[in-house]
Amino acid sequence: MTWRFRQSFKILPGLKLNLSKTGLSASIGGAPFTVNLGPKGLYGTASIPGTGIQFRQRLTGDLLAGPHRDSYEPTQLGKPALPQSPLPPALPATDSCAPILEEIRSASTELLTSDSLKELKHLIQTAYEEHEEINSQLSKAMQEDARATRRFKSWDNGFIFKKLFKNSFEIRRTEAEIASARVSELGEQLRLTTIATQIDLASEQAEPFYRLRDDFTALTECTAIWDVKAEGATDTFRQRTTASKVVSREKVGFLLGRCDLILWDQNVPHFKNANGGDVFLYPGFILYRASRTAFSVIDFHDVKLIATFTKFHEETGVPNDSKIVGQTWAKANKDGTRDKRFAGNYQIPIAVYGELTLKSDTGLWEKYLFSNPEKMERFVKSWHVFVASFDHQISLRFNQETAASAGDSPPVEPPSLVGTDVHFKCHLCGQPIEVNSEAVGQEFLCPGCGEKIIVPEIPV
Repeated sequence: MTWRFRQSFKILPGLKLNLSKTGLSASIGGAPFTVNLGPKGLYGTASIPGTGIQFRQRLTGDLLAGPHRDSYEPTQLGKPALPQSPLPPALPATDSCAPILEEIRSASTELLTSDSLKELKHLIQTAYEEHEEINSQLSKAMQEDARATRRFKSWDNGFIFKKLFKNSFEIRRTEAEIASARVSELGEQLRLTTIATQIDLASEQAEPFYRLRDDFTALTECTAIWDVKAEGATDTFRQRTTASKVVSREKVGFLLGRCDLILWDQNVPHFKNANGGDVFLYPGFILYRASRTAFSVIDFHDVKLIATFTKFHEETGVPNDSKIVGQTWAKANKDGTRDKRFAGNYQIPIAVYGELTLKSDTGLWEKYLFSNPEKMERFVKSWHVFVASFDHQISLRFNQETAASAGDSPPVEPPSLVGTDVHFKCHLCGQPIEVNSEAVGQEFLCPGCGEKIIVPEIPV
């Protein structure tokens, strides 16, 4: 098809994600050209179907060089995920406490992405930006098509104007046809730039992930979930309280949902956030979405999950699924007794909530409170079991079509045999080449200089 109205755009075939015990892998398309991302960097490998010929070349530096430690704390079987003793109590924030509060918020999306997932983010971002640009142009083209069609039909349905002004009538017909063709072409380009995502889970990862999702669904049924926006230490003397910290919070909802950046047919855990981006838990990675075009992709292994029970001085009503473990006074002495200097001093219930913090070295920092700490505890255990089920390794493959043609063959350096493959270099340009032993004697174009190469004999 010849593109008339928007000749330059990227055709993006389906994205396939695979999560297994060895880690996450991703691939695009299924043609003979692949790009592989691993600990030693980014490599391109191309092959000619039916010949056994392939070549491999380094494309970038050491993207993932250096050790990468796990930063989460896995739950050991038979041991509790949370401390048995509640932490010192917290107090809702008031205006007088606001100046001392520290904001709890993740870093910018430019910094959050894990090093091992930067290529995946670039792929998703490229597809989304291309899709949004064409979608915007398509919207304008549809408006123009509607206008041109109305102008044409207003004369076509009549008799006088199309007979008296034949040239103008043909111009209107042509404009309507061009506008309709533009809509049709942009619609096809929009389809070609949409990444349909397929996610395959090995059985060892499928069970933990779907259990994680089930326990998250139970977590969404907490009567109250709060996003902690800021917190700070109390001045127990001035504020006349026994609480150890002041908390600024806002109620949010957790739900199973989808993000339009990843077009998967299944819902995933979705953490809504009142103070930053939303968090989506996909198999193998975490998607942090701050806005339509600002997002990050984070490795589960890079996230440290901190879960505790915390006492909370609840002045706005204790949720019906929370436990009350004591009472305090709005104004209390150091020993917790009523401060009689304040008239109308009243009692406040102390409830136990679950507190969950997500942190990473790249800057992720989110904190939530749950009215039902037991449901949070089950979710935390499922999280650790799922993360422990796969390794901290990423492999990305991007596939595209390649072609080969004939030419004169330059001399090549002597080959070496490694396993069943023949490795050698083009003598003219030094391009490293790797072929199957069955390809000996066949010819193809050198990917470095474009000249014909004949695969040399395997040395005995």
